[in-house]
Parts: sequence; C-alpha cells; structure tokens
Amino acid sequence: MRHRAAVNFTRHRLTLALAILGLLASMVVGTGSARAGTGPPTGLNVVASTDNTGVGGAVPKVLVQAGAPFQVEITLSPAGASFSQNTLLALTPSLTSGSPKGTFSPSTYNLPAGATSATLMVSYSAVDNGVVLTASVAAKNSKVTPGPSLPFDVLKTVVPLTQGDSRFPTGVGVGDDNCGDGTVEPECGIVVLPNDIQSPKGALTLGACTQGLGCTSGSQVVQFVATLGDPYSATSPATLIFRCSKQLCRNTNNGIKAFTLKVSQSATGPLNRISQPCLTKGVVGNGVNNDQFCTDYVQSHRDNSGDVLLYLLFTQDMRGST
Repeated sequence: MRHRAAVNFTRHRLTLALAILGLLASMVVGTGSARAGTGPPTGLNVVASTDNTGVGGAVPKVLVQAGAPFQVEITLSPAGASFSQNTLLALTPSLTSGSPKGTFSPSTYNLPAGATSATLMVSYSAVDNGVVLTASVAAKNSKVTPGPSLPFDVLKTVVPLTQGDSRFPTGVGVGDDNCGDGTVEPECGIVVLPNDIQSPKGALTLGACTQGLGCTSGSQVVQFVATLGDPYSATSPATLIFRCSKQLCRNTNNGIKAFTLKVSQSATGPLNRISQPCLTKGVVGNGVNNDQFCTDYVQSHRDNSGDVLLYLLFTQDMRGST
C-alpha cells in the first residue's frame, strides 16, 4: 500500500510539473506572437525617395524628372502584419493643390501573401508639384486604411552635376538648347561655378511654376543643388543666370530693373524671398540684410533676341524664378 501511494504521489507531481511547463510554454508562444505583430494589416505606410548619394546641399527627398523612376517603399501596419493571400494594391496620384496631370507606372502592385513590405520602382508621367502617391487595397470595401506619401515635386528636367566638370567656369544650362539663345523655354537657367563644387555630386533642375510658389504664371523654376563650400564668398560668388523669354518678360518703361527674382534656399516650398539688387557688380551684398544672394543688375541685360538675362549671385543652394 505504501509503495502504491508513493507511486501515485510521484505520478501526481509529474503531471503537475508537466502542466506547469505547458502553461509556461503557451505563455512564451503567446508573448512572441504579440511581439511579432502577426495577423491581418489595418493600414499601409508609403515612403517615396531617390538615391541622392553624394549630392550635397538642400536635397529634396525625391529628386526626379517626369518619366524617370523613383523608389516607393510600402509597409503594412501594425509591424509584422501580412495578407493571407496575394493582394492587389492601387497606386493613385493626387496633388496638394489642384488635379494631377499624370499617372503612375505601374499603377498597381500585387503584394505577395505573407509579405510585410515591398519596395518597387515607380515613375510619374507629368511635371507636377506637390505630388502624393497613395497606396490602397484595390478590392472594394477594404477595411485597410490607405497610405499617402509625403508630397514631392516631379520636375521637367534634371541635369546631374559631377565635381570637376570642365563646363563649370563657362556655365552649365538646364532646359531646351541648354538654355542658350535658341531655347524655346519660357524660362530656364545657366549656372556658372568658377570654383567647382565641394560635394561629389549636384544637380541643376527645371520645374513647374504652380500656384502658391510665388512665381509669375507661365514661368518655370530653376534649382541648383550642391555644396559649394569655402571657395565661394561674397567677393567670389557663384552665378545663376535666369533667361526669361521676351514673351514672358515683355518690355517695360523701367527696363531690366522692372524684373525681380523670387527665390528660396530650401529644397521645396514657396519662393518666399525677393532677391534685392547687389550694391557692387560681382559682389554679394545688398545693404538690406545679410542675404547670401542678390541680383546683379549691372551684368543683367536683354539680349539681341529680346530675352531678359538676370544674374543672381549666391554662395549656397538656390531656387528661383521671375
């Protein structure tokens, strides 16, 4: 009897120990699942970008021209969530102001079952400012919240710049005919860099003038992006020449000084500053504030074709338009 009781007691202790171990194991598994965040997604997160490695200065997150690819990363939320079957996502454009002129290519993406994120290359077909890419589940009545990207500009032209370019001292143009005498652009630009650039890469771009930027309707926005560094100063500036067509910048009784440049040193947003006249030819300084830019009206002129050429002197990144 004593032996049987001892055996039963031992079995009872073993059963209890196994039960406790089973409970602990289920708790560990449950905690792991919660941390992994597995299950169906409730929303989509979208990030648009371009590879701007080596480009210095005030670089926008997306530096791209119409029709060229940029990267889109789509992540499901909560973290670790995934669809149980292949799911078609729609990529839809919108603008922060107005209606989009273009479309995305591709306009849909088939997200594989079990995937928690996806990275794909997408292009936009038109020149627009404030473009937003929204990813959403294509199926009707989906409860997954769509994800919009941050707004970005899609440019007309992007001219890559590389340190040591032999054209810098005489000028690199952006736009039709490199912004030369034969251009048909309403507005374009030529950057002159006598002391090269400090960053390995840079860019000269031409984009749309849209409502809210502060530029003249029908004009275009010229942007220079790069790190200039110590070789540039008030007495040794870089120059950005804005060519404004005779149709856009018509003759006035006040001559060249009737035309002003609206500028900004940020990568995006409105051209919220007026470039003041330089006090001295070839020298940055206007006697009004400590701006690192000014318009040199001594060098500015109207050429034989009737176009207005405005000379902007600067020592840092610059965006501008008439």
